[in-house]
Amino acid sequence: MSARVPTSPLSVWQSLAYGFGNLGAQSVYAFLNQAVGLYLNRYPEVPTWAVGVLAQERSLAGAVVQPVVGAMSDRTRTRIGRRRPYFIAGAGLTAAALLYLGSFPPLVPMLLVLSVNAFFLNVAVDPYTALMADIVPPGQRGRIGTVLAIFNMVGQIAVTLFGIFLWDRSPELVFALVATVLVVGFGITTVAVREPEQPPRPARPPPRLNVGGYVGALLEHRELVKYVVAALFFWLGTGGVLPYLTRFGVQVLGTSEGDAFQLFLPAMAGTIVGAIPAGFAADRLGKRPVLTAGVLAFGLVALVASQVQNVPQALAAMAIVGLANGVWTALNVPLLMDLVPADRAGEVSGLASAVWSFAQPIGALVAGLLIDVTGTYRSSFIGAALLVLVSFALLLLVRPPHDRPEVRAPSSA
Repeated sequence: MSARVPTSPLSVWQSLAYGFGNLGAQSVYAFLNQAVGLYLNRYPEVPTWAVGVLAQERSLAGAVVQPVVGAMSDRTRTRIGRRRPYFIAGAGLTAAALLYLGSFPPLVPMLLVLSVNAFFLNVAVDPYTALMADIVPPGQRGRIGTVLAIFNMVGQIAVTLFGIFLWDRSPELVFALVATVLVVGFGITTVAVREPEQPPRPARPPPRLNVGGYVGALLEHRELVKYVVAALFFWLGTGGVLPYLTRFGVQVLGTSEGDAFQLFLPAMAGTIVGAIPAGFAADRLGKRPVLTAGVLAFGLVALVASQVQNVPQALAAMAIVGLANGVWTALNVPLLMDLVPADRAGEVSGLASAVWSFAQPIGALVAGLLIDVTGTYRSSFIGAALLVLVSFALLLLVRPPHDRPEVRAPSSA
């Protein structure tokens, strides 16, 4: 018997409880993107091209085993559920890694821990993503995506404020606060979200580290493949610009390190504003058309942002980028969950995450090399915009099988 597609919408409380895990995860992702470039200034031996790779929220090492982690969560059966053990392990390992990095250890152990830190978090995040397929009906996923986007931005705003007010005085404290937000966020989701009754283990043999086998299985789902490739180009683009944004503020706009964090704030506020109508519109108009419009706007505005000359212009451009990013933030995971088989949600979402985990560090590496060649951080914005526009073109080809289900319930989110 395969897993059933859920039909009962989540209540408001369950929606909020599910969202807290995203708050914890995104606080760490934002911290890696925003602060690691500045953190590595304390390690001058690290070259510019490597900064973007190390600052990524995704991990090249993790990409190799993420499909296995996701598939293991599909097959796990414990007294506390099949996804919860991964929340506990992933959040705990990540928090320990953050506390260690906050002590500014010697170069070699620092590089080792920083390299695998993002993978530790994905041990929790890939099963967390798969949980949406377990508990949220397709017609409510756009709205739940909005809830996740709001929690996403709350986590990112909190981290940004930590950076603005505390980084110059005590980066060690910032590391500790981010670890605390992570543990509390996933703790609430772990305790409060009810997992459905666990289905029997899949009859297929356990997964092995067989990249060819995973790719072959994925190719059976053509619309899923097209969407993953389109998203790959989006992550290539954003992976190339986010790790360098604080350095852009310092090197191009002349801000201090602490003030450079403020460049993220209007983007985060814009993301919340953009995510709210995006989720509701997607449940009525379809996720793919709404997402496609948002990605097009993102690419066009990123081109404009590459040419800003001062901090006020940069803040205005980032606010508009945030509006477009709100659409992506709200609908990326819900559309993915519409395309994956319900009984393989962990496995396939892990595989999709693995593809994107390769994309973001590679995008950061290419952007770092462009910066070195051109001598300006503006080139990272231009490269990102072009890659995001490629993503827009590929999204036009995706045809989800059911993209306009509607759930109407007074208690749902």
